[in-house]
Amino acid sequence: MKISLLEPLGVPGEMIRELAQPLLDAGHEFTYYDTKTTDPEELKKRSAGQDIVMIANNAYPAAVVESADALKMIAVAFTGIDHVSTDSCREKNIMVCNCAGYSTTVVAELVFGLVLGLARRIPACDGVARHGGTKAGLVGFELAGKTFGIVGTGAIGLRVAMLARAF
Repeated sequence: MKISLLEPLGVPGEMIRELAQPLLDAGHEFTYYDTKTTDPEELKKRSAGQDIVMIANNAYPAAVVESADALKMIAVAFTGIDHVSTDSCREKNIMVCNCAGYSTTVVAELVFGLVLGLARRIPACDGVARHGGTKAGLVGFELAGKTFGIVGTGAIGLRVAMLARAF
């Protein structure tokens, strides 16, 4: 099979090559692109003849899917797939998979970091304090007794709900 990683993943190239070695040992071809592109024409070139392409958060539009003559699977190296033209993939019977669950806890905790930052106005207070000001007018509010709304109850939303319950 011909497999291409179409964009860098934020890990050293040496690690990518090490992780790809079993594919090469099994007789597959593996290509790694260490530069990101959003140019559909360049993405078409990188996808040409490939059985599998791997992407992260780079858009993979319909025009690219439609031009990929041998493509059987798009592997997304993170949770969402909203940047992939799934309608085009369905039409061409191309599987789209992701890495669901790899960042559920981290993202839920980040939500609470941001909630606390907004509620207590931490970024604004930090900026004022760094310039010799005071917290006057920047007190914020407490989370105690508040209702916490969550839009979406997938894995991340449910984890956020668990953290909200603890608060």
